[in-house]
Amino acid sequence: MPDGVGIELAEQFSSARQQKETGELGMWVFLLTELMLFSTLFVSALILRMLHPGAVTAAALHLKMWIGGLNTAVLITSSFFMSLAIELSRAGRTSPMRLCMVVTAGLGVLFLCLKGYEYYRDYAEHMTPFFAWRPYGLLGDPASRLFVDLYYVITSLHAVHLTIGIGLVMTMQHLARAPGFLSRHANRIAITGLYWHFIDLIWIIVYPTLYVLNR
Repeated sequence: MPDGVGIELAEQFSSARQQKETGELGMWVFLLTELMLFSTLFVSALILRMLHPGAVTAAALHLKMWIGGLNTAVLITSSFFMSLAIELSRAGRTSPMRLCMVVTAGLGVLFLCLKGYEYYRDYAEHMTPFFAWRPYGLLGDPASRLFVDLYYVITSLHAVHLTIGIGLVMTMQHLARAPGFLSRHANRIAITGLYWHFIDLIWIIVYPTLYVLNR
């Protein structure tokens, strides 16, 4: 099919190519602003480690390396299926594309379940300083408490983005059931994929920054 044939064109665009490039540019701009947000948190965690290495290490030893590592593998695998879904969408293969997107979203849910279990283990070990009725395990060490606070801010913010990503992926795979969806809106799958890969990239930075470097 020639480029642009059959694509549903919004009135503000003069061509399908312009609409596609504008959509992708908008997503890239949004992702760059999100990257700046996460970068501020990452730099804060690294500076804290430089200033208080002992306190940060004491707190980081309570992080579950195996869960973080497993979650890294889960998200990398999900990105593989998302990439496959994008290629299938370009080939017009709706059914296998939708299956890959369901697998992608399912792996995202698995990540959240593992992260929820890790939070539960932190709570059981008194490593949740924001619960006033449960004394923090390293009480009297403000630097370690700040590190744990940063850990929760970063990982919970990532979890929010992942939840949004799961919703987007499932919405796209549901809309793709409509006849002719891919011929009109294939770029939506690619844009959704950009967001998903961003979530993956952020976690690939989170894991070494919070788990690996501080042990």
